[in-house]
Amino acid sequence: MIAPRAELLAIGSELLGPLHLDTNGSFLSRRLGERGIEVRFRTTVGDSDADLCAAFRVALDRSGLILATGGLGPTVDDRTREAIATVLDLPLLEDAAIAAEIEARFHRHGLTMPPRNRRQAQVPRGAEVLPNRLGTAPGLLLRSAGVMIALLPGVPSEMRAMTDEELLPRLGAPTQCHVDRVLKITGLTESEVDRRLSGIEQKASNLGWTILAGAAQIEIHLRELVPGGAEPVVIPPIEAEIRQVLGVDLFGCDEDTLEGTVGRLLLERGESLAVAESLTGGLIARRLTDISGASRYFLGGIVGYADRVKIAALGVGRETLDRHSAVSEEVVAEMAAGVRERLGADWGLAASGYAGPGGGGVERPPGTVMLAVAGPGVARTRTLRLPGDRSGVRARAAQLALDLLRRALLGEPA
Repeated sequence: MIAPRAELLAIGSELLGPLHLDTNGSFLSRRLGERGIEVRFRTTVGDSDADLCAAFRVALDRSGLILATGGLGPTVDDRTREAIATVLDLPLLEDAAIAAEIEARFHRHGLTMPPRNRRQAQVPRGAEVLPNRLGTAPGLLLRSAGVMIALLPGVPSEMRAMTDEELLPRLGAPTQCHVDRVLKITGLTESEVDRRLSGIEQKASNLGWTILAGAAQIEIHLRELVPGGAEPVVIPPIEAEIRQVLGVDLFGCDEDTLEGTVGRLLLERGESLAVAESLTGGLIARRLTDISGASRYFLGGIVGYADRVKIAALGVGRETLDRHSAVSEEVVAEMAAGVRERLGADWGLAASGYAGPGGGGVERPPGTVMLAVAGPGVARTRTLRLPGDRSGVRARAAQLALDLLRRALLGEPA
């Protein structure tokens, strides 16, 4: 087992700009934590040879395990192999078996391998090759002065498969590991969650405890260090206390999503859902259909942005619009009832409001949101004032609309 101190390098100039995030680092941190390996540093570095070499030299001085993702492709800006070979003073040699496998992969797809793909067969002398069953870029494993260096592809699906299938087995059986539990809450503020759980947190001093806030969602991250292969002993009773205190405000854990929880409740009841969206412009429907098998309970949705569409497609009354305006509990209630009737669903969910930067005057400023749910014997509306810019208001509105439905499905009083 290697020393439990690791460093992650995310390689690629695109990761330094505003459009791309390093999602690989989160996955690797979790996988290593499960084996008791602590990630102490995460660095993002561009495709410059000098910068790459500098990042590797710093990592080699302070970490026992270095995992670098990205820069193993066939193009001239993929420089990871060259950088580590330079730092370790190793020659790059073409591996005939890798070159043949890359060429065969192209042939299986009816293509001819471009000459530049031969770069992916370059291996620093003495490196162990990690097969890539999902792509053309093999991984590489090197050792230098007691440090293990793993070069992994940057494509997330390839990186994850290679990590689980090739890298982790080579790290040896863990003597201790971290067990993580994530509890997810919606409908409460971060300060309110902290207030309610302050007594429990004090009793959990031997656990890692972190509260994170997102778009109308709070997460409690618990971490316990246990002997390799052992079950956690502190997390279960602490989790039970948290669940008892938070009750229905806690909707799931770990990989659970709010839309997944709503789908499970609908399946358990054998009921269906349709959505009517104005403010959210399809965000609620998109989240619902992100779940595989959602067609078993989600029938569809109508984005009724203009008033005439609300009238024609959702059956909202012209008189209701004239009297109360499009952003009102009366209109959103008719939207929910209308989409339920038009699409033949058991439940209808609707959202309208002002996402900003404009609003509806002093009484309806930007961030004013109206939600409604209609179902068997149920008709509920809710008015909210949400913070954030346009995208933030829309994201929070979609979250809270799904939560309004979840609570109705659970039979929670309005």
